[in-house]
Amino acid sequence: MVGRVVGLALGAVLVAGGCAPRTPRIAVGALAPGLDTFLDGHPLGADQVIRVDEVGRTPGASYHLVQVRGQERPHRHQTHDVTVFVLRGHGTLTLGAERLPLAAGDGALVPRGLPHWFANEGRTAAVAFAVFTPPLDAPDNVPEAGR
Repeated sequence: MVGRVVGLALGAVLVAGGCAPRTPRIAVGALAPGLDTFLDGHPLGADQVIRVDEVGRTPGASYHLVQVRGQERPHRHQTHDVTVFVLRGHGTLTLGAERLPLAAGDGALVPRGLPHWFANEGRTAAVAFAVFTPPLDAPDNVPEAGR
């Protein structure tokens, strides 16, 4: 299986303890005031399938909040690895020939060069926290033809 990270990783890294379902607390850049506050100020447009906002950066990585309604177009990242943690919603991440069902609390590793896309299966936008390594300084979204 291509590097799937279970919900425990998200719990250890992003979510404060407790058993009841709740909105994760994230202390990264623009997300520090809270996820709902950030989403209210950065809405996914009615005609947008995906919205990606950078929320923080270090010398080794850039951090992004990704909102997806519908399905991304198949693509790959030529020079970046991406680690994705689903914060809200659910859907299927296709990694090469593998299909991974993901829901809030799940995560996945997307190695550079591997064709992939996410299909949201919920009624509202899915929301994910994505870490690009090295930091994303220019577009690195190469479309995959014929899919």
